[in-house]
Amino acid sequence: VYLHGLVKDPYGKRMSKTKGNVVDPLEAISESGADALRFALVHGTSPGNDQKFRTEKLDDGRNFANKLWNATRFVLGARPATIPADAERRAPDAPRLGPAERWIRSRTAASVAAVEVALAELQLAEVTRSLYDGIWSEYCDWGLELAKVRLADDALAAADREATWWTLVEALDTYLRLLHPVMPFVTEELWQALPHVAADPELLVVADWPAAGPRDATIEAEVGAIIDLVRAIRNARAAAGIAAAAWLPVD
Repeated sequence: VYLHGLVKDPYGKRMSKTKGNVVDPLEAISESGADALRFALVHGTSPGNDQKFRTEKLDDGRNFANKLWNATRFVLGARPATIPADAERRAPDAPRLGPAERWIRSRTAASVAAVEVALAELQLAEVTRSLYDGIWSEYCDWGLELAKVRLADDALAAADREATWWTLVEALDTYLRLLHPVMPFVTEELWQALPHVAADPELLVVADWPAAGPRDATIEAEVGAIIDLVRAIRNARAAAGIAAAAWLPVD
């Protein structure tokens, strides 16, 4: 049993039918989905404290689910032609991984460890924060973009491109398992579409919890520096009013 604070209206007042400020959960589910509502009620909520329920939180949950859906669609569509459509999931060939793939694996391991600590302390909002950052800010915004370079490089050996793709599948499989308790419907649907190993059950709800893999502090620092550089260049472009499509020399 998990005891939480009151869910209040956007102005901090108790919901009441007489006041007309009640949020009907069935209407919220009809509009944005059950997973979005679950995420909205957990994300950013301190244990025991009352929370103000805003439609923006519901929109954030829906957008997060859409982001995950689109990421999965991209990964499935980016499967190298050398990998059969019905191939059993396998671990990526470590010697063939580039810095970006090693970074993805390390940051995924960091997410597993962070979620396990938060769950043990019943910090459910910290669970959603860690997964939101790991899935959206790291895996989608950077991991997929960096992987696109190797996946599209025909000069690379097929085995190298396969290792990149299996890295994306491995990380996505892990994130879906971690997120399932919070957003069970979309994660179950997406997990069904991924390649599986023979030992996997039919349903994600009874699949094994992921184990935290090893971290690579060196590669995290190296790729992190590149990410910081790209962010700085983007900020400078925006501050100078330079069009996003314009090419600039960077020394």
